[in-house]
Amino acid sequence: HAARTVIAVSGFLADEIRRIYQVPHWKIHVVPNGVNYRAFDGFIDPAAVKTRYGIGPLDPMMCCFGRMTMQKGQDLLIEAIPLVLGYYPTAKFVISGDGPIRDLVVSKANELGIASSCIFLNTVPRNDYLDLMRACDIVVVPSRNEPFGIVALEGWAAGKPVVATTAGGPREFVWHDVNGFLVEATPQGLAHGIGSLLADHDHCRALGRNGRQAVEEVFNWDKVGEYTEGVYAFALQNNGS
Repeated sequence: HAARTVIAVSGFLADEIRRIYQVPHWKIHVVPNGVNYRAFDGFIDPAAVKTRYGIGPLDPMMCCFGRMTMQKGQDLLIEAIPLVLGYYPTAKFVISGDGPIRDLVVSKANELGIASSCIFLNTVPRNDYLDLMRACDIVVVPSRNEPFGIVALEGWAAGKPVVATTAGGPREFVWHDVNGFLVEATPQGLAHGIGSLLADHDHCRALGRNGRQAVEEVFNWDKVGEYTEGVYAFALQNNGS
C-alpha cells in the first residue's frame, strides 16, 4: 500500500492483487517474465536422454516440472495419463519436483496402474533440466492456479509446444493451437491437449517453433528489462522527478 507502483507478471495476477489487497488499478503495471533462451541452444540426442531415464528412444515423452502442490495440479495430470495411454500406450511422463503432495501423486499413479509410464524425479539439477526440456515432446503445465508459468517459456526456449490450463497467466500468452494448447484444468482437458499434439508430430514441432519465436522476440530478459525500465521511468515522472 505504501508503494507508488506495483508490477505484476500477468493480468491474472494483477486482478488478484486488486481483489485480495484492494490495490487500485492505476498502481499496477503488468510486465511478463522472461527467459534466457540461449541456455537451451545446441545439439542434443533425445534418444540418449530418454535412455538415461529408462525410456525407449521412440517413446513419446511429456515433461512436467514444478513444486508438487495442489495449486500446480500434478494430481490432475496423473488422472489424465490413463486417458492418453488408451491411444498412445508407449507414452512416458517425467514428473519432477518436491512438495507436500508428492506422496499423494505417486500413490495415485500406483492406484491407477500407470506407475510404469511415469518417471518421478526430485527437483533436478539445471543441466538435467535443460536436457529433459530439449529431449521431450511436450511440456505440460497442469496448474489449478498459475500466476504466470515461466516453465512454459522455458519449454518454448527448447522449441517445445506446451499444454497449459486456462487457470491463470498462461492463457494470456499461450496462443491456442499456435504455440501450444490451452485446456481446462481437468484430467479430460489435459488428456485432450496432450493427445491432440501427439496425433500430429509435424504440427507439434511447428507449435514448438512458434513458441521459440515468441521468446526470442518478446519473452526474453532484454525485452523484459526494457519494459521494467519503462515502468520505473513512469513512476519517476509521476513523482515529479
